[in-house]
Amino acid sequence: MDGSGIKRIRWLNDKVLGVETFILSLITIGLVVAISVEVFCRYFLFISAAWAEELTRYLFIWLTYIGSAYAIWEGSHTEIDVLKQVVGNTKEPFRSKGLRTLELFAIISTFIFLVVFGKMFFDYMMRIWNTTQTSPTMHIPMGLVYLPVFIGIVLCAFHEIYLLAEWMERHRKHNTDAAVEQ
Repeated sequence: MDGSGIKRIRWLNDKVLGVETFILSLITIGLVVAISVEVFCRYFLFISAAWAEELTRYLFIWLTYIGSAYAIWEGSHTEIDVLKQVVGNTKEPFRSKGLRTLELFAIISTFIFLVVFGKMFFDYMMRIWNTTQTSPTMHIPMGLVYLPVFIGIVLCAFHEIYLLAEWMERHRKHNTDAAVEQ
């Protein structure tokens, strides 16, 4: 990828991250308000605000899946790093090549999983979307309840593409630097 291509995808990634951060902030505010209303109603009015409980559940779904996309970009998902530790304890040049290869494998395998799972989930979501099923209290179409999962998958896949572009740029620079040294 040439320098202008990586700049474009970096710019787009930054814009997507800005939107994700804004949405996550709004969801967090919505959660605080809904939970506060529920606590007030339950402990001071001795009634339950069922809509607040349902809204909280659905906002948590949005928070989880939009947040997972943000976590992919940040690299803060849980990982099993046994291979990374083993390769990291080897001598150069195997260590750096091995770690780069493991990173590439993780990016590509995660992307493939997201594409396969995304297709399966999209088909499932569309079946739900085409029904008249609504949520019990707020009467929200259930398709909207499943929508954040699909949006999260798409955002995760986008961030994986960005990470792949960044990996390719680093790898290209590494190869260029190595060629200059020789």
